[in-house]
Amino acid sequence: MTDQKTLRDDHTSDMAEFWRDVKEARQEKRANNRASSAALLAEAGVPFASKNMGAHLIVEGKDCFIDFWPGTGKWISRNGQKGFGVRNLLSHIGAARAQGEK
Repeated sequence: MTDQKTLRDDHTSDMAEFWRDVKEARQEKRANNRASSAALLAEAGVPFASKNMGAHLIVEGKDCFIDFWPGTGKWISRNGQKGFGVRNLLSHIGAARAQGEK
């Protein structure tokens, strides 16, 4: 009976360690996304304001502002369009600018 409990405890410990590692990896990924997304926007010459230590960026679109959360990649334009990813955001802004210039 004691051996069975020890095996169960070892399994629980292994699972806890696994999920701690997953959590740490996700946090690192989000931090990396925050830094690289801001760099990509700046490199593309897209004006934006950083809020909450870079967790929320307010990006200037052609006809409205766009709320962008680089940690997750989620963005929502204030006219209702939604998307994910900094590259899709840049594409959306480029498409909006191209339409406005025609």
